[in-house]
Amino acid sequence: ARMTFSAQKCGVCFQPPSIILIYRDNVQEKTRQRIMPIRNFSRFSDCSRAAEELKNNPRHKPYLEGVSLHQLEKLHRLLRDHLEGQSLSDSLGRYHHEHTIDPEEDMNKLDDKELAKRKRIMDELFEKNRKRRDDPDFVYNVEVDFPQDEHLESCAWDTESDEEM
Repeated sequence: ARMTFSAQKCGVCFQPPSIILIYRDNVQEKTRQRIMPIRNFSRFSDCSRAAEELKNNPRHKPYLEGVSLHQLEKLHRLLRDHLEGQSLSDSLGRYHHEHTIDPEEDMNKLDDKELAKRKRIMDELFEKNRKRRDDPDFVYNVEVDFPQDEHLESCAWDTESDEEM
């Protein structure tokens, strides 16, 4: 069973509040635009719940199959930030900061909720970058030679012997 619609681009319109989907109608072989109004949405609304409701709405569901819930949440978040008076660039900057992992951050100091959020971000990044057998640039058994002329940093934990532990 082939999908009737395939999503091409998805965006947000602030006035009136709506999600706009550019999609391909695979039966008629045409590119179309669908405007999905976001009703009863305020600056106090739960973006993840609103995104789920939109994705599961019987009128929009067939069109949104190829759009991730994560992306719909992001668009609702941009809409909510706009209702709070934030500029688009500020809202995107804050969203990017909250959904990027800082390699210097000590995750041992995070509470369970924040740690789960970071793990979810890492899982999403892994899946996005993951190579599968059916990918066109998939290479089996990649070997990499690392330069040996650079000074290797040692770590305290790898210099201790087993007896000291």
